[in-house]
Amino acid sequence: MSFKLSRNKVNCLSSLITTHIEKNDELDYLDDIGNVRFKIFHLIMDELRLYDQIEQKVRERMKTQKRTVPEGSREWEILFRKYITEELSNLGKIWN
Repeated sequence: MSFKLSRNKVNCLSSLITTHIEKNDELDYLDDIGNVRFKIFHLIMDELRLYDQIEQKVRERMKTQKRTVPEGSREWEILFRKYITEELSNLGKIWN
């Protein structure tokens, strides 16, 4: 369930996005494309950190259940998704 991407992969993603922005005549940007790529990189990294924090919070919540639910079980997966969805909706984010 974790969103693990290396810095190199995030850098590659941000480069692909900025290349698309540069090639698309319908998109305008006000800043230097290098700065745009830099901002995209940091936005992705911030989102990944946020999801890691949410996952840790949900794991802690799972540990405080009255009865222990074995990790990896069907019940654990259902509860984990439920709690992740709740945390994300509290932040105004959507999870499918």
